[in-house]
Amino acid sequence: MNLEPLVISVLTYGSMYAILTMSLQVQYARGGMINFGIVAYFAAGAYAYAIVTQEPPSGLDQYLFGFDAPWWAGVLAAPVAAAAFAALTGWPTLRLRGEYLALTTFAFAEVLHSFLLNERRIGNGSVGLANITQPDPPGIDTAHLYAAAAVVMMLATLLFYRRLLASPYGRAMDAIRDDELAAQTVGKDIARIRFEIFVLTAIPIGLAGALFAMITTLVAPNLFTAEVTFLVWIALILGGERTIWGAVLGTLALVTFEELVRAYPFETVRGAQVAASVEEVVTGLIFILILRWQPFDRAARQKSGTP
Repeated sequence: MNLEPLVISVLTYGSMYAILTMSLQVQYARGGMINFGIVAYFAAGAYAYAIVTQEPPSGLDQYLFGFDAPWWAGVLAAPVAAAAFAALTGWPTLRLRGEYLALTTFAFAEVLHSFLLNERRIGNGSVGLANITQPDPPGIDTAHLYAAAAVVMMLATLLFYRRLLASPYGRAMDAIRDDELAAQTVGKDIARIRFEIFVLTAIPIGLAGALFAMITTLVAPNLFTAEVTFLVWIALILGGERTIWGAVLGTLALVTFEELVRAYPFETVRGAQVAASVEEVVTGLIFILILRWQPFDRAARQKSGTP
């Protein structure tokens, strides 16, 4: 097994998905919102990047819009699209609580998935958009470049959330989470703050979506299914919901395990099929063990000084 590609893959995808997990941690553990549609903001960012940078349609292409703009224009468009989708879906749903909010956000994500799958004039239907523009500076290995970009983006998101949560705005979020009635009594606008959190946390998710589109050079509906949402939730539970560091550690641990299984050189198709099944079983067992002893949550609490 070659170790370098494994490390590069873990850093790239682990850091990218850690951005989603940190955003979910802020929404759930600090904002008190259960979001089961987080993949939709990831898809909105990826598709925005693809549409802005894609060449105009030709031949058998069925999409209508391709602006052939440079990659940095796509990076700017991705968080705007994710925040716009969060504002569109957050406004009618954030008055809901608990499982009602979870089901509604999940339904919005499925509506977007169905729209991208059936509306060929936007994203070329089930075929998706391929050969997406990616930065390719001469003399630099692209795998290392994207891994470094993912790590920098993850660290920037982590620092931003830490400063936000340590500010008076973060303390207002904690007050709303702990006691809505008391927070409302002292003049906190609960609906406005929850809406702002919802939109604010969608911005780094949109940037992660743009990075995903750059790396894969493909966006298609089957890449943005509910499995991504479940992966992020599992990572959050593994790492513990109490700290930002826990979200990062949980995601890196989960992605490392998945990449280890994928990196093993299976000699037959049957062996690969068995490995895929075993991966799910072992993932479940690890999930149970970590829930029992919560090592990542303890490590993250010690790191942050949280009791």
